[in-house]
Amino acid sequence: MTKRIALVSYGLILSAVIGVIAALFLIIENLLSELVWMTSNQLLQILLVVIGGFILYFLLKRWPNLPKTAHDSIAELKANQTIDYQDVFVNLLITLVILTFGAGVGPEAALLSAIISLSIWQADNLRYLYFHYDELKQLQISERMKRLFNPFAYRQKYDQKIALKATKVVRQKKLLYGIFALNGVISFGLLLHQTDQPSFVTKLGQTNWNLKQIWIVPVLVIFGMIFARVCKWIYRFFNERMSKISLSLSMNVAVGVLGIIVIVLLEPELLFSGQHSLHLLVGDWSQKTVLFLMGMAILKLIFLAWCLNFNWRGGDIFPLTFAAMTLGFAVAQLLPSFDKLLIVAVVATTFLSEMVSPIIGGIFLIFFFPIQLWVIILVVAGLLYVIDKKVASVQQK
Repeated sequence: MTKRIALVSYGLILSAVIGVIAALFLIIENLLSELVWMTSNQLLQILLVVIGGFILYFLLKRWPNLPKTAHDSIAELKANQTIDYQDVFVNLLITLVILTFGAGVGPEAALLSAIISLSIWQADNLRYLYFHYDELKQLQISERMKRLFNPFAYRQKYDQKIALKATKVVRQKKLLYGIFALNGVISFGLLLHQTDQPSFVTKLGQTNWNLKQIWIVPVLVIFGMIFARVCKWIYRFFNERMSKISLSLSMNVAVGVLGIIVIVLLEPELLFSGQHSLHLLVGDWSQKTVLFLMGMAILKLIFLAWCLNFNWRGGDIFPLTFAAMTLGFAVAQLLPSFDKLLIVAVVATTFLSEMVSPIIGGIFLIFFFPIQLWVIILVVAGLLYVIDKKVASVQQK
C-alpha cells in the first residue's frame, strides 16, 4: 500500500510539473511576442524579424533536426518504444524563436511533442521508483529526494522483459495515466488562469438557425470539400517544386524571413498562428467584403505553407482554423438569408476535417460555437470520418 501511495504521489507531482512547463511555454511566448511587436514602426518590425532570422539560423545550425512536432515524437515512440527527451527544452526554445518573430504557425506541434516526451520521462521516473523502491527506502530523505527529483540521472527505461514483472501496475496503468493527465491539465489551466493569459477560444456570437435552413448543409459540405482538396493539391504541388530546389540552411531561413516581412507590409493581422486573431471576424472584419475575406483566408494558407517549407516550422491547426473560419464568414456574406454561424460552422468543420482530420475538426471547433450548433458540427465531422474510411478502404482494395 505504501508503495502504491508513493507511486501515485510521485506521479501527481511529475504530471503537475509537465502542466506547469506547458503553461510557462505559452506565457513566455505571449510575453516575448508582445515585447518584440510592441512597436508600430514597420522598419523596426522588419529589423526585428531579420534579427530573429539570425537567431533561428544559429539554433538550427546547432540542432538541424529540430523543432520536433507531435508527429515526429509519435513516430519515434512507435519505432523505439521510447523517446530521447534530452532535447525537449531546446525544442521549445527554437519554437519560441519561431513563434515570437511572427511566423504563421501555431504552438501546438512543439507543445504536444514536449508533452509526449515529458510523459515518457515521467513514465521512466515512475518505473525507477517502482523497481528501486526497497533500495530508496533505505536512503536518507535528502538522498532519496535528490534521486527522485534529479531530472535525468535516475530513470528506468522501458524494457518489455522487466515490464512483465510489474503486472499489477500494468493493469492499473491506464487509470493512473488518466489521473496524471487530468492533474497535468488542471495545473496547466490554473497557471494560465492565474496569469490572465488570453483565451485560446473566441466565441463567435449567437445563432438562430432552424430546420428550414438545413438543406444548405450538404451544399456547404461539398463546397468545403472541394476548396480543401484544391488547397491540398496546390500545397503538394508547392512542396514538390520546393523539394527540387536545393537551398542552404541560411537561404531557407532567409526566404522564410522574406515571407514574414511581406506579411508585415501587406496584412500584419495574419502574423502568428491566428489563435488570438479570430476576434477580427466578429470585430473589425465583420463588415469586410467577400473578396477581402477570401483573400485573407488564402493568404493565411500561403503564409502557413511558406513558413513550414522554409524552416519556420510549427503547428498547423490554429492557422488552418483561422483560414477555415475566415472562409466560412466569406461564404456567409454570400448567403445573407441563412444563419451566419450555421454557414461558418459547416464550412469550417468541413475544411478543417479535410485538411487535418474529422476528429480534430469536430472536437476542436465546437468550443468556438454556441451549443445549438454542436450537433451540426459533430454530424458533419462524423459524415466526413465515414467518407474518409470508405475512401481508404476502396484505395486498399
